[in-house]
Amino acid sequence: MCEIFSKIGATMSRRRPWNTSLSSLVITLSDEGVEAASAVSAIGNHPSITASTREGRYLPIVIEDADARPIHRWLEELPGVAFVDVVFCSTETA
Repeated sequence: MCEIFSKIGATMSRRRPWNTSLSSLVITLSDEGVEAASAVSAIGNHPSITASTREGRYLPIVIEDADARPIHRWLEELPGVAFVDVVFCSTETA
């Protein structure tokens, strides 16, 4: 049984192709109103992000970029953002 898990672990640690052109995420904003409003503004001004209507602490967004990972990291570090949840990630390479 341990051998199976070690094989899975080795497979999961390999670098994956990330030619993602479309990713859907839900941003959970912080309880701090000023920081949350600032985050919504910054997110809305990002050229690769389309934001939907804010629902309380939640902000659904779509990222249209060949590699969404740097934007995801930026979102995680943005003051006013509590959590970043990926809902959908297109991995089509062609």
